Amino acid sequence: MTVIRVISIVFVLAVLGIFIIYNTQTVNVSYLGIKFENMPLWLVVFISVFIGIFIGWFFMFIDELGLKRNLKNKEREIKALKEEIAQLRQLTITKE
Repeated sequence: MTVIRVISIVFVLAVLGIFIIYNTQTVNVSYLGIKFENMPLWLVVFISVFIGIFIGWFFMFIDELGLKRNLKNKEREIKALKEEIAQLRQLTITKE
């Protein structure tokens, strides 16, 4: 498995290297009044990708917090129901 991992890393690095070599032209970026001049295109693309990854991670984190809250509520509900079942099992059955 280690050999496959090393080959995969080398392949990804090679693809990234080729991408950088072919995208060295400079571009000007202006965002919210901030100007970045003569930035390499590959850097603009990488920054955009990493910002997208960070935003996706942030929303995933927020979603995970909601899931954890729901899980705690369900665990409390299960505990209460188990206690209720235990109490009901202790009741004596009387015939009328």
